[in-house]
Order: sequence, then C-alpha cells, then structure tokens
Amino acid sequence: MTSPVTNGGTSTVTALLATMLGNLRADRVVAVDVDPGGAELSRRLELTLGAGAIEGVGLVRSDPTVEALRATLAAVQSEGARDVGVTVVDCPGTMFDEISTEVANTAHCTVLVVPAIQHVANYCLQQLDQLPPAGQDLLLNRGVIVITQVGDVDQDTTRWLRDAFRQRGLEPVILPYDAHIAGAWPLHSSELDAGTRRAVLELAARVVGIATAAAS
Repeated sequence: MTSPVTNGGTSTVTALLATMLGNLRADRVVAVDVDPGGAELSRRLELTLGAGAIEGVGLVRSDPTVEALRATLAAVQSEGARDVGVTVVDCPGTMFDEISTEVANTAHCTVLVVPAIQHVANYCLQQLDQLPPAGQDLLLNRGVIVITQVGDVDQDTTRWLRDAFRQRGLEPVILPYDAHIAGAWPLHSSELDAGTRRAVLELAARVVGIATAAAS
C-alpha cells in the first residue's frame, strides 16, 4: 500500500483491506506497519501492539528500512507459513522511496492511494506519468488505484480523477467519505457505511484476483 504523497491515506486503506480480508478468509491475514514512529496503522487496527487482533487481523511492525522489512516478512512466514494467507504492507513516505519501490517490485499486487483533492490529485497524476515504462507496466498489470474521498469533497473532482485514470487504462476503486473512518481509532467494519463496505469488498476482490494471477 503506497501513495504518491505523504499522508495520502495508506494506513486507513490498509486497515480497511486487512479487516475485510480477515473477515472473508479462513487463513491468517497479517498487516505490517512500516512506520513505528507514526504507528497510524497500528492505531487503526488495535490500541496497542499485542493487545489482540481486531477482526482476525494480526499486526506486526517493522523499522522503515528495506533490510528490516525483509526480516519482518521472513519472520511472519517462519512463524506459520502454512497459516499466513495474505500479508498487507503499509509503506511510509511516497511511492518513490526505497521501501515502496521494494514492495512494488516484490509484491503480488500494489495498491496506490490517491486523495480526491484537486491540487493533490493533479500532483499525483503528474508523478504517475513520470514513471518509467517498467513502472507503468507494473501499475497496469499488478496495480489497483484507490481514490479516497476526504470530507465533503467535490463530486466533480472525483469524477474527473476517475476519468483521468480510465484514460490511462486504469479502473479505480472509489472509497467514499465515511464518518466512522474519519473518527474511529480503531476501525470496526460493522460500523462502516454500506457504500464503504461495498468499495472495500471490491478492493479486496481486485487485490486477491491480481495476487492469485501473479502467484500462479
């Protein structure tokens, strides 16, 4: 999970995706918080590390280096490789930093989060258009775009951003504004709006489909 901008909403989307997968799957779903300082994902999933998984999601943290993340992922697998079905990684920084690049190149699926705020969206599209051909292919073949609506966002901005991605061959998932998401620490899927649940279910289905195809 990454974004072209910092504070783009990756921790929230990671928590939503992980909890949805945790509710749907019989195997383990593990969320990795690669930002022990901010710990936004940890706050979204549970109050304190080790307090117990929320809705079937296990939580681990990693220092924000590629070496530490590799070690954390290896440890997760070694603790019960047959039981871990999905690992979701919340990357710090932006999609151009070292960790995001590592995850994009090794993960079965990359989720890119773009807020539906006009000037932020413009910047994100400019950054995506600067990706080298290999990055463009990765996004087209193993990527899912999530457009997040923040507050009372202008619906015209959301439609414009959706159409901009469609013109680039990408069909985004639109995550609507949800009052529970805006104020809940941790999240509880039972309190999400119906539209939010539908969007997260669509995201989970897209991610699993891409990951399954990539793994086969």
